[in-house]
Amino acid sequence: MPTALVGDLRARGFVIPDYDGGGLVNLPATVLAAFGARTADDPPPLRALDPGLLDGVRQIVVVLADGLGWGQLEELRASGAVPFLGEILDRARRRDAAQLIAATTIFPSTTAAALATLHTARTPQEHGNIAYFCWLPEFRRVTQMLRWGPAQNRRGSYFDDASLDPRRFARVPSIHGRLVARGVASYVVEPDIFRNEAMTRMHSAEARYLGYLLPTTMGVRVAQLLDARPHGAGAAYVYAYWAGIDTAAHQHGPRSPEVAAEAAGLDLNLRRALGGRPPGDTLAILTADHGHAATDPERLIDLVEDRDLAPLLRNPLAGEPRLVFLHTDHAALVREHLEEAWPGAFTFLDREELIAAGLFGRGDPAVVRERVGELCAMLDRDRAASIVRVDGTTFRHRGSHGGMTGEEMRIPILAWRV
Repeated sequence: MPTALVGDLRARGFVIPDYDGGGLVNLPATVLAAFGARTADDPPPLRALDPGLLDGVRQIVVVLADGLGWGQLEELRASGAVPFLGEILDRARRRDAAQLIAATTIFPSTTAAALATLHTARTPQEHGNIAYFCWLPEFRRVTQMLRWGPAQNRRGSYFDDASLDPRRFARVPSIHGRLVARGVASYVVEPDIFRNEAMTRMHSAEARYLGYLLPTTMGVRVAQLLDARPHGAGAAYVYAYWAGIDTAAHQHGPRSPEVAAEAAGLDLNLRRALGGRPPGDTLAILTADHGHAATDPERLIDLVEDRDLAPLLRNPLAGEPRLVFLHTDHAALVREHLEEAWPGAFTFLDREELIAAGLFGRGDPAVVRERVGELCAMLDRDRAASIVRVDGTTFRHRGSHGGMTGEEMRIPILAWRV
């Protein structure tokens, strides 16, 4: 990465994504490598992972705890909210068939981009699911990228039209298809409501989908797979998703008792699914897509209602509440206006400089140029912006992500043998 932009960001306390062995993208690359499916064009595996943890592994279980950042996990452990994970963390400190790795997520630090990365072993610049809200030229709409539907509505997808196949819009293959082609069984354990969502159909169609209605059933599904081994003696990959910590952090703040309660629920799920099993041929990995910064809803910057900004934009606002994408032919005027309206609130980033610095990842940057505005306005401290009204509602979150603070970017990768 060029030192000018990266050096400036680091000097200001921001965290740079690591795509070269210490980041989220390197976790699926590790899964591919463990099962002999990694190729030369894949990112490298996790450089810090103890090779001994992979010896004799026949199954890998990855649990994605949405929103569980590095700092949050440490605080939850210290408070006693996650006793089972506390035991695993103690094992990691003793190097007892367990390890804790400090990693970074992708940029922007958001679920839509991170989940696509986990399912493809590709960076946002390659897979194109760059932010929660993106302008898609092919639909001429700002789009909610998890379901690929109009951003202004809570439900509905472009792919409700049966003539449109979401797989045609996937820019890179999934790791599930690659594993299955190698004879590895692949499973996705997620809420039933995600079964037919665009993200599932685009990036994990080759996996066997095991849905659950109640979050307490996630661990039940994982335990059933480990106990029954429907794939027999063959190798298997299990991906499981837990949503509640992220939801609680958005609504109540990342250090709220509601987050602690959700984390305790996850902890109990993991104990029931994975506890009491001596180290065997399964590697369990807990990680996150991002962390959360505490944001003050009373200090929300409402860009939707900025009548002076709208005429300067070519397309509507998109991106993240902490990283606004501004599609404009008048970048200097946009920057001047925002600096005057909210002095010192934004860090302005030029799209081409971000691409050159490798912050969106690697590969052809054409999709970034389509979906990311010429100017990006990043927020930190306790500020976030309103960029889209969804069913007329302004989100006033107490926890936000998408930016580059340590709270948002740093994630744990906790691995242990089961």
